[in-house]
Amino acid sequence: MLTTQELTRYSRNILLSEVGRKGQEKLKNSIVTVVGAGGLGSPALYYLAAAGVGEIRIVDSDKVDLTNLQRQILYSGESLNKNKAEEAESVIKNLNSNIKIVSYQERLKASNIEEIFHGSHLILEGSDNFETKFLVNDAAFLMNIPLIIAGILRFEGQVLGIRPKQTSCYRCIFHSPPDADSVPNCAEAGVIGSVAGLIGSIQATESIKFLLGLEEGLFGSILSVDARSMEFRKISIPRNKACPLCGESPSINRIDDIVIKSCDWDLI
Repeated sequence: MLTTQELTRYSRNILLSEVGRKGQEKLKNSIVTVVGAGGLGSPALYYLAAAGVGEIRIVDSDKVDLTNLQRQILYSGESLNKNKAEEAESVIKNLNSNIKIVSYQERLKASNIEEIFHGSHLILEGSDNFETKFLVNDAAFLMNIPLIIAGILRFEGQVLGIRPKQTSCYRCIFHSPPDADSVPNCAEAGVIGSVAGLIGSIQATESIKFLLGLEEGLFGSILSVDARSMEFRKISIPRNKACPLCGESPSINRIDDIVIKSCDWDLI
């Protein structure tokens, strides 16, 4: 049930016919895990918390660096050298003390991912490396948890929605991590900070719509955004029969089967 204070706080949500009181109660009873509290995680976390998602889990093992402040709007100069997950928890709690925030100051691995993801209704992936993206994709599929995964570079961004066993997954498109030297990182190619805000906000919006039970969205499709030309392209992605995870003859059937070469590619 919503308290009187919550009814007032979320009144602009509740006024929407797509939300209403019942929809706001759905948000309050939802658990969302956000992997990566950086450029994408910052706006996503702000809007999920502001919308009233009842429990938000934050996973990030990195510390705040001066170069992060150009796009990772959760942090300030006082956050430098502090753990991102811990700092994000503090900032989000200050924004909305009515919700539960849990921070995991550790890197996701096959050995801890099931415990962290357990009970989640949705996962947002906005990490800074392909190793984590593939691990999250595989674990979410095997645990039957919907996933919204995104990445950015320069002026561009992409968002993909995944419903396990219903839509294509990340491996249907990319199959396996590319060679480290084939993909430029932000330190080499740069990124516009506001693009992180744009793509992270799209992730948050898609998440709220999903939690409310709204059917329209990006699940089964990838949204490609070019901020220089301000062009948006939504492309439907069919399931790949040869996908090693969700194809007709999968080779990945358990968390223990996930073997991904470690890498340090920074996309965020």
